[in-house]
Amino acid sequence: MTLAGFAKLHDFHFSRTDMRWNPQTQTVQTTLRVFTDDLELALRNHDDLGEEVKIWLGDDEEWPSADEAIAAWLDANLTLQLGDSILAWTWVGKEIELDVSYLYLESAPVPGRGATWRVTNRVFFHEFADQVNEVYIQGIDKAGLGAEKREMLNWELPTLVWESVNPEADATDD
Repeated sequence: MTLAGFAKLHDFHFSRTDMRWNPQTQTVQTTLRVFTDDLELALRNHDDLGEEVKIWLGDDEEWPSADEAIAAWLDANLTLQLGDSILAWTWVGKEIELDVSYLYLESAPVPGRGATWRVTNRVFFHEFADQVNEVYIQGIDKAGLGAEKREMLNWELPTLVWESVNPEADATDD
């Protein structure tokens, strides 16, 4: 049995994005879990890099511009509108664990309690027609209670809109 060409057999195109509103810092803290080889391909395409550029994420000889390039790629492909504000991301960093990369972002402080979330996640859509991006949101509703939403996004549905729970409307349903 040979593993030659294993990377070319990577037919599962999936990412997971976790967005959590932190009431202490009033920020949205975001983690993306992506396949490292997919990320390297996306960086190569986004920055129009030739094959001579070795990206090698997580390696001692990692491309020196990797963090800047990842942050720019995420800015171009992941947006969050919370209420009336489109949030700007601050790049926090990354962890590379062999074939999975963890990418960390944080927003500036923003009121998030009871806000409507609009997330557009187009990561890897330029690389793979069958890409699926799972988005998980954890926020606070208008009553101050934890609330969450999970949805799978793709080319046809790249955006999820999450209306926060309205406790006044729920009270009239009794």
